[in-house]
Amino acid sequence: MLRKMGLIAVLMAILSLPLAAFAQDLSRSEDVNTANVAHNSFVILSEEETGVPGYVHQRYAFVSPHCPAGFQIIDYYGAPIDPNDASLQIRERSMCSDLSFDSADGD
Repeated sequence: MLRKMGLIAVLMAILSLPLAAFAQDLSRSEDVNTANVAHNSFVILSEEETGVPGYVHQRYAFVSPHCPAGFQIIDYYGAPIDPNDASLQIRERSMCSDLSFDSADGD
């Protein structure tokens, strides 16, 4: 019985880890100064190497008037982004538009 309770406690601790990560505030506006940044551009806030060659952990902001706050902070794992990639700009612009429609609805 004690063994089962210990197993359940470990399982619950593992399952609660994503909640702690979700609680982090990624929208801190003090990290991004949009005064001197062109619209529809990217600002790399941080970049860390991962254990996988060619993959990084990046935090970047997409600055656009379509975003509810004027920018959106993205927490990204993968190959380093290319700020000049047109498809990435289109994807981020559409995400900002979706967010602005959601915030207008009160969601």
